[in-house]
Amino acid sequence: MLPLLGGCSSLPSVHGISLGSASPSASQYQPEPARHEGGTLVVGDWESPTNFSPLFNEEVPAAQLDAMLYSGLVRLDPSLQPVPDLVERVPTLENGDVKWNRTAGTVDVTYRLRAGLRWSDGEPLTPDDVAFTWGLIVNPKVQGVLSPDGYRAISRIDVRDQQRFTLHFDRVYPKFLNLFPAVLPQHRLAGIAPEQLATNAFWGRPDVVSGPFKISELVPDDHITLVRNDAWSQGRAGRRAHLDGILYKIYPEAGQLTDAARAGQVSLALELPDDQLATQANTGAVTVQRRSQLAYEQVTFNQADPNPLTGVSPPWKNDPALLQALRAAINRPGIVK
Repeated sequence: MLPLLGGCSSLPSVHGISLGSASPSASQYQPEPARHEGGTLVVGDWESPTNFSPLFNEEVPAAQLDAMLYSGLVRLDPSLQPVPDLVERVPTLENGDVKWNRTAGTVDVTYRLRAGLRWSDGEPLTPDDVAFTWGLIVNPKVQGVLSPDGYRAISRIDVRDQQRFTLHFDRVYPKFLNLFPAVLPQHRLAGIAPEQLATNAFWGRPDVVSGPFKISELVPDDHITLVRNDAWSQGRAGRRAHLDGILYKIYPEAGQLTDAARAGQVSLALELPDDQLATQANTGAVTVQRRSQLAYEQVTFNQADPNPLTGVSPPWKNDPALLQALRAAINRPGIVK
């Protein structure tokens, strides 16, 4: 559950889409008209984002901001149906954009980008950026990439023109719509050595993005200011973002964030612990909402050697006894409760 003080809806990533199962009306999805245009939404959190990378990021706060900074090929609408984001329509068997060779066991998926897509710096966003993103994810020299397995099912990407490209899968991969939730700028990142990509300063404050907002100011552990990215006019909704900007305020601890929400200093407070929510539920000063997320929590032992973020080998490398001890020390019933 995602606890909120205030009210909002988040953009979940695409999960569990079977081959060719997109809703017939997915490409005709239209967002509801905004009740208000302009203004700045003040969002509060008690965790400070440090890495804005859709490839390497495991931070919940940063992932929430990533959804505002980067656009992908396909998103989910509020009813959890896949809808076009950067592309003109969702590929399916029915519309001919998905071709399944049952004899060879291969699948070809063709996308067509919306016309006129541009990065926040004005450069064109093209299928070459999609192919570049795929190349980074499957490059063994790029360490620490999250969930690369689906991308490894792609044998090649054919760029047909400035809008069309085809993903060639060497096997059936039913969750192909999960891939490319964010596309990265080739013209900005191509000059970075693959071995240095994970630790590059770009991820601390990306200056070329494709989502509805871009970063205009970042003060670590204090606030992040997002302003509308006018180059997003050809994005998922086919128009600009409704808000002028978002002020993401960071508080040292959850209690201070709760106080700020009660005082009206933030419009929306995220990730509050249950004990903080309990103190606010019946005060009338704020509105408490719980929203489901397509997400789960896990602890994974980083086996990268060396760790690309620290430069040293993990202490549990080749030490099964230590791994078993760490697993045994986890209070699973306590976590579930």
